Amino acid sequence: MRNANQERIIREAARFARAVHEQDSSGHDWWHVMRVTRLSRLLSVMEGADAYLCELASLLHDVADEKLNASKEVGLHRVQRWLEEAGTAPADREHVLDIIGTMSFAGGSGQAMKTLEGAIVQDADRLDALGVIGIARTFAYSGWKGQGIYDPAIPVREGMTRDQYRHEKSTAINHFSEKLLKLKDRMNTDTGRMLAAGRHQLMELFLNGFDKEWGFGNERYLLESPLHRSAIARVHVTFDESAAGSLRLALRNRNRQGEMVIALPDDFMVGPLPRGREGTELQERHHWLLSRFAVSEEEHDGTRLMLIDSTAAWLTWPDQWKDTECVIWASDSASEQLGLRRLMTLLPDEAEVFVVNPGRMLSDLYPQIDYRRTGEIVPDKLEPLLEDGPVKLTLQAKSDLRADWERLLLEDGCLRIVLDGQLCTVEESHYDAFILACADAIGARDGRFLKSARVIGEVIGKADQYISDTFIAYRVRQLIRQGKFRYTGHLDAMRHYSISLSDAALAAIPDDEPRIRHCATLRTAAIELAESRDHERRLLQELEQLDPSSLYRLLPDDCHANIDEFTEQLKKMQDLERMYARQQASLQEAVMRLSDHLDKPKSS
Repeated sequence: MRNANQERIIREAARFARAVHEQDSSGHDWWHVMRVTRLSRLLSVMEGADAYLCELASLLHDVADEKLNASKEVGLHRVQRWLEEAGTAPADREHVLDIIGTMSFAGGSGQAMKTLEGAIVQDADRLDALGVIGIARTFAYSGWKGQGIYDPAIPVREGMTRDQYRHEKSTAINHFSEKLLKLKDRMNTDTGRMLAAGRHQLMELFLNGFDKEWGFGNERYLLESPLHRSAIARVHVTFDESAAGSLRLALRNRNRQGEMVIALPDDFMVGPLPRGREGTELQERHHWLLSRFAVSEEEHDGTRLMLIDSTAAWLTWPDQWKDTECVIWASDSASEQLGLRRLMTLLPDEAEVFVVNPGRMLSDLYPQIDYRRTGEIVPDKLEPLLEDGPVKLTLQAKSDLRADWERLLLEDGCLRIVLDGQLCTVEESHYDAFILACADAIGARDGRFLKSARVIGEVIGKADQYISDTFIAYRVRQLIRQGKFRYTGHLDAMRHYSISLSDAALAAIPDDEPRIRHCATLRTAAIELAESRDHERRLLQELEQLDPSSLYRLLPDDCHANIDEFTEQLKKMQDLERMYARQQASLQEAVMRLSDHLDKPKSS
């Protein structure tokens, strides 16, 4: 508990500090002092320190800063004189001066704090350098000091002296690596460390965002990247963001330094193919996709943004890989194989290119799983392929891939699929009959309306190869216009409307499509069997928790016969459940085997 004299000193210290810092524009203003003071007060409670000394040192900690005085010594003398005039106790005065004199980062060469109060004030000051406020203060300080935001030509400084830290040229972005990202591991208290972890993560997110924006449309990104600084020896390429995310985790798990993952998104399975990276053909492709896939304003904006990102990536990335080893990840899906072919037309012969087909490699290892595209594969399955998967492309292989792209360009279609291991151009309506059959299989008929998203999910799940949900949604809308589906709701998004087969559509479904219906029925039954068994098992487990001996004590003697009956019936039910579970499991296995057999003709 503070005495009246200490309360007076704190008030006077606040007035003094405010007068010193009120006009500051370097990020060391009065509100920085207040934030540090409040954090110190909180930390002192959490860590059991002297709150008075923590608050007093926090209020005065920047009065002695070298940035505001001719030297550190001049600044400390200024604080010492004020403390003497304010009537602080000699021991408190010495303690506060020691905290202020040793808490500076000093380019990473600062001394360790001697007391818990010093550790707390230093932690509070460092916490205010982290997180969102820390980011704002960094740019305020850099502007005040006349430094730029970022310059790729100015390297990050390591192992600086105090003088180098204060006076050598740097940038705001460099400051994160030179100081701010180091603070998390230099916190003194448990509370400070926990608070620093979250703020540190926010700064990493900011730097990743800055790096991404710096790279947008930048044909020199590998040389200029704030995060990588020409340190990339190998680039991994995927053709969708999902695959890129899994691969990044795989690389991180294997601690693969000097390697990065780039996504070149754009599903060339659908729409007119572009001949180059720009020009009228690209505009025609964009118009085709927007006119068919973007129904609502929200979808139009989302599709348009996707096309902008894709165009920027294809315009700027391939030229950067002429001198960098490139590993392309392409499973057997039409979209990935088409991406591979297009990329080959943009890379020169001398580029060192490797290809990994993770879907095919993993299907050989795990025949029971059908890996249709790289984006479906989890990181731990990709990790071993980092070592054993890449196969270097020969000049002949590159030439063959380019020739195949040219063939597909000449076919001039808008839907391409894989048939017998080869990319083929087919009519847009190729999957229409299959869509109708899948809707029939799950009961979207006879006036029963099902959410279009459920029907589309059924089509994607049962199709013999990967097809995007946007394309299937487009074909569903076309079938509505043709009178094959009736609908309720609004067509602006697949989640907003439901569909049911019209009589005309039911009459047109081929005779052999009951196979699909039976397959869907069997698989639904298998799922429901498992769920019902789990439910019954949980109920029995709850009853088994009841302790008969406790029931005997809680209930009167004339109820004991009921307890005995309960125990006997529960035991019989347990025996029946075990027998029933075995029978149910056998039935479930038989159902799944039968549905697998029904499924084989579809994929063969």
